[in-house]
Amino acid sequence: MGTSLSAGANIGLGDASRVGVAIGWAPEGLDDIDASAFLCGSAGKVLSDAHFIFYNAPRSPDGAVQFQPQAGSSELLRQQFEVDLTRVEAAVERLELALTIHNAQARGINFGALQRVTVRLLDLANGSELAQFAVPVGGMQETALILAALYRRNGQWKFRAVGQGFIGGLAPLATHYGVDVAADEPAPPAPAPTPAAPPPPAKPTVNLSKVTLEKRGQSVSLEKRSEAGFGEILFNLNWNQRPQKSGMLAGLFGGKQGIDLDLGCLWELEGGEYRGVVQALGEAWGEFHNPPFIQHAGDDRTGAVAEGENIRINGDRLPYIRRILVFAYIYAGAPNWAAADGVATVKLPGQPDIEVRLDNPVAGEAMCAIALIENDHGKLKVTKEERYFHGHREMDLAYHWGLRWVAGSKN
Repeated sequence: MGTSLSAGANIGLGDASRVGVAIGWAPEGLDDIDASAFLCGSAGKVLSDAHFIFYNAPRSPDGAVQFQPQAGSSELLRQQFEVDLTRVEAAVERLELALTIHNAQARGINFGALQRVTVRLLDLANGSELAQFAVPVGGMQETALILAALYRRNGQWKFRAVGQGFIGGLAPLATHYGVDVAADEPAPPAPAPTPAAPPPPAKPTVNLSKVTLEKRGQSVSLEKRSEAGFGEILFNLNWNQRPQKSGMLAGLFGGKQGIDLDLGCLWELEGGEYRGVVQALGEAWGEFHNPPFIQHAGDDRTGAVAEGENIRINGDRLPYIRRILVFAYIYAGAPNWAAADGVATVKLPGQPDIEVRLDNPVAGEAMCAIALIENDHGKLKVTKEERYFHGHREMDLAYHWGLRWVAGSKN
């Protein structure tokens, strides 16, 4: 059995050059579920309409991707994509894999009707399973679902578990990726006897249940949904779960051990008098119900924990908090952020997830300031930072925190 992934986690494909992505679900009685793939360039859009792979177009223009809409009949294999990574066009940077329910709105169904959806990554050379992702569909209202992605990073192919829902079916999902399609609609009535041409139909829109901060300095502000406050705010950091085990990268990561990427934060309470740090280093774990109302949920020293590392923030105590700078640092080994391929996600009850990818790595720096969380007149403001530093002291100076730093270690 391959590595079990959670949403946001990723692995490197190593030497695998021909892979299969097997998709299954249960129960089997729900009809008209269709998988599809979008071969995207650097802008996140398909290179052309022919790079949209689905039941009516099961082969990519370069022949590298083949879709099998009736690959099997079990809950682990119903539909499958076969991908020859050596033949994928150089302009293709990502293969986004999705699942949709045909005519779901009219039928009054969604993915919440399924008990489970499973995505398995297979090495077709030997039939072994590299990874498995159980998509969390319980209570899901969406009828389109981004399952996973195969993508290039520094000349190597990787696989990321996504599990992201969209409102709408295949047409709006395809439109989001730049495919020129129309949403399924009833046949229009006979045109009236008038020379005036009817206006063009409006393109379908897609409501994302996720906000991605793509550029440094980009921010989003959220209003609280209840009088109590924002509830528990979870800041999750995930990174590459399968570092290379041979060659140069093995030396960088210390042989077969995973990279020791640690999550922490600087905090400052309102008034500016009380400031500090929450991190595994020095066992400064913090407290959730008492100041600073921030708590580290535990240290994953290897990257082998599928959920990565988490910091809990008491959103009901936001009025007492001025700002939080969430950071990550490489505790052991040479700093190689490109290989870590980190992604951070801020999760709040009843709010869209906020995603920050570490996609502009700087070599040789051990510290990365990921995001700044601020109390913006009662709103929760999250800003992408992704600034790299030599260590804690340099980052402190850049953000004017004013703490005193001494050498420390983890027990």
